Amino acid sequence: MSTAIRKASAGPAIITVGELIDELCRLPDTAFVTFHCPMLEHELAFYHLRKRSKDIVEIEVKAYPQSRPAHAA
Repeated sequence: MSTAIRKASAGPAIITVGELIDELCRLPDTAFVTFHCPMLEHELAFYHLRKRSKDIVEIEVKAYPQSRPAHAA
């Protein structure tokens, strides 16, 4: 299991850009990335990217209302 996945399962998912790149670089350029929330049991849609400081970027997601619950997929 990668470092990014271990960190995400141990608590709040806080990963570095490098860890995210390591995870994503294993995928082909045509791969789709989806987000879901286990607590909501719903898919999430990318909403907004905001630079909070020199070293912190916030990626906002929101519940994707047209999606079915993630466990039903």
